[in-house]
Amino acid sequence: MDNQVYKVFEEIELKAKLLAQYWNNFQTEISQHLPESYQPEIEELSNNLETALTRLIYELQNPTLTLATTGTTSSGKSTLVNLLCGAEIVPVAVSEMSAGAVTIEYSKEKSLIIHETPGALWECGEWKGISDDKIYHRLYQAMISYIETRETQPNLACPQSTITYPFRLLKESQLQLPKGTRVRILDLPGLAYVGDQGNANVIKQCREALCIVTYNSAETDSQKVKKLLQEVVHQVKDLGGSPARMLFVLNKIDVFRTDRNWTESENRFVKKAIRDIKNELTDQLKEYTEDIENLKVVKLSTWPALLSLQISNYIYAADACKKADNHFNGLIEDILQDLPRNTQKWNSHDKNRVADALWQKSYAEEFHHNLREHINQHFPQLIIPQIIERFNIAAGNAIAEGAIQITRAIPNSSEERYQQECRKISDTRLSLEHFLQDSNTKLKKPFEELNVSIKRIIAQQSDNRPDPVSLLRKKIEELQSKEPYNELKEKLFPLHSWEFEFKKGINIVLDAVARSLETGKVDLDNPNLKKAKAEYVSLLVRNLNRLVNLGYTDSVAKEGKTIEARTEEEKNKLKAINEELNNLSIHLNIIIEDVIKQITKQQIDRIEHAVSELFRCNLSYLEKGANDIAPNMFYFKFPESKLTQFDCKLTFIFHFRTEFAITQGTWQEEIKVERRKRVWYKLWLGKETFYEIEYEKRSSDNAKLPSTEDLLGGWIMQARKEESERFNQFAIWIIQRINYLKQDVDKIQNDIIDRYQERLNKAHQEKTLDYEKETNIWKTNIWLPMQEKAQDLAEKFSSLGKSWKVNN
Repeated sequence: MDNQVYKVFEEIELKAKLLAQYWNNFQTEISQHLPESYQPEIEELSNNLETALTRLIYELQNPTLTLATTGTTSSGKSTLVNLLCGAEIVPVAVSEMSAGAVTIEYSKEKSLIIHETPGALWECGEWKGISDDKIYHRLYQAMISYIETRETQPNLACPQSTITYPFRLLKESQLQLPKGTRVRILDLPGLAYVGDQGNANVIKQCREALCIVTYNSAETDSQKVKKLLQEVVHQVKDLGGSPARMLFVLNKIDVFRTDRNWTESENRFVKKAIRDIKNELTDQLKEYTEDIENLKVVKLSTWPALLSLQISNYIYAADACKKADNHFNGLIEDILQDLPRNTQKWNSHDKNRVADALWQKSYAEEFHHNLREHINQHFPQLIIPQIIERFNIAAGNAIAEGAIQITRAIPNSSEERYQQECRKISDTRLSLEHFLQDSNTKLKKPFEELNVSIKRIIAQQSDNRPDPVSLLRKKIEELQSKEPYNELKEKLFPLHSWEFEFKKGINIVLDAVARSLETGKVDLDNPNLKKAKAEYVSLLVRNLNRLVNLGYTDSVAKEGKTIEARTEEEKNKLKAINEELNNLSIHLNIIIEDVIKQITKQQIDRIEHAVSELFRCNLSYLEKGANDIAPNMFYFKFPESKLTQFDCKLTFIFHFRTEFAITQGTWQEEIKVERRKRVWYKLWLGKETFYEIEYEKRSSDNAKLPSTEDLLGGWIMQARKEESERFNQFAIWIIQRINYLKQDVDKIQNDIIDRYQERLNKAHQEKTLDYEKETNIWKTNIWLPMQEKAQDLAEKFSSLGKSWKVNN
């Protein structure tokens, strides 16, 4: 099948319409054999199907394609957004990942909305018919105002903006989408920096988006490259879901054009970058190992590609030509000798040649091809399964169930058959209850055992307690050693890796602080600290600099030092160090809690996804098992979206407290005391002055300056103290989830059985009332072929979702 998006959506629409036709044919035929009392039910099924089909067709014809863009430090993300738009409308020179989200929706008319946010110090409002330059200027002013104010106003919400714009992505990129597709670009600063006011909406959009993650190819410093790789992983975690829906862009790839053998250098870099990105992602996101192996990574230089577009635009051509000549000679060197040195003298032919060279050598065409393929492959998978499930919940499942149950109830309505069927229903109900209970026990058992073990650990309070992480990992392995959960492979990895992520996050923060103090050079530039609010980090930076200036650095920080402050100057200095160490405790407490908060969001999202995979596997197993127990009798469907909703949210407890203390002490001060004494060489008649040493008790301020290892190690110990409680919380939470799942599955199953019992009772009652009449309604030979047609109809409705999964 051609993978053009509109054809995929069209095929699902056609299949759904065929299903409606199959039902119409079936209900026309069955109505000829049914008593009048059945017509309202048949009519209701038909009406519900018509309504659901109308909604399905509308959703298939009017989906929303969201492209969310994010990137590593200085990766050219904003320039990529402008390239997708075909114009420079998003500010490029604003601090990385710090100034709010911008949503750009496709429209023939241009407009800008800067939304009202609490405490906004920038101009908010709506501007219609606005020019590109004014969009850029207003966004720039709002972002700069926020950046300059956020340190003094920590609770200030960052700007939230919406642009409507006729961006070129839709006009010129040859995307073949359903005719009513709504397209928008979501320019993300990084989810940790969106702010609480707009966070929920932005996160929701991200979960429904295809993502483009830019990587700074121009960075050569090995330490900074490591940080970029960490940034990539953090952004993938923030975006949530599978990396398969993310297109990774090695931006600024033109940097290698200055090398003598640039093709070799570029190829070597690309291979290494792809390998490093995959390895880093696989190491931290094992649940997506298969997806990561097939990750799509492409080359691009966004700025020259954008200049290529601007050169073709009369309004921006002159400035774009000048920038191309100043910054990208390497991309147009083969035609430079044919061009006048003054860019103002370039004619239309010259400009076209430059634009074409920039476009091709920036890999812009290759990027757009890969973007189209990425959308073709992943957009339908992001949209269609949910549309189909909504359709089945609204009508499809009821149609299949009704057809099977009605055609079975009527031929079993005679007194003898009715009693047999009632007994069979009772026996089947009991068998299903045993099956569901057994399945639930197998699913819940590892977590119940974990819960018991964790409670013992909490009660013991000894240093030789078992490791909760190992216990949980072992229980997950036990679960996955049996069917059907052995199919999940690494998908349950997040269920036992979350505690490690917390420890790693805390360690990275503490390590940056320790290194800053020990070297005397404060450097807090790492992805975990970027999760904390910028104003908190700034306070910590100033705190660390003051400690360094007070002498808490080098060997003192590495090894610690015992201080006995005797003079007022020494006491004041010790007091200052004491205050700064206590301030360090306060600042670290705030920052670690902020970092933990962001890590918690990531980890809970991963845990929820892993639980969804676990429950999806469980529901598929239950569905098959239930239908095998009662073939041709019931039609069991356990819709995932209705059964995995749970209001109780998972939380993790972290409490940190530490302080540095000065104690009062005493010391013996040496004092010279003048004495006069007779001496023998003066015949005991004369006296001579001399001095004796005496000691007087004095007060002092005493302190043991801790080493950074002692000072910061306490945080790790405190985190470990509450470790068991966190595992206890997790075990209780997942057991509750499983219990609620079992409860909901039981209800759906019993409702299906009860509906059949009601239909059978009704048919029996109808049969009794018409007992004296000689009609063909109740003859078995009529209903056997109708039962076969009902089964066929049910399979066709079920195949709407299955065929999509098989083909994709």
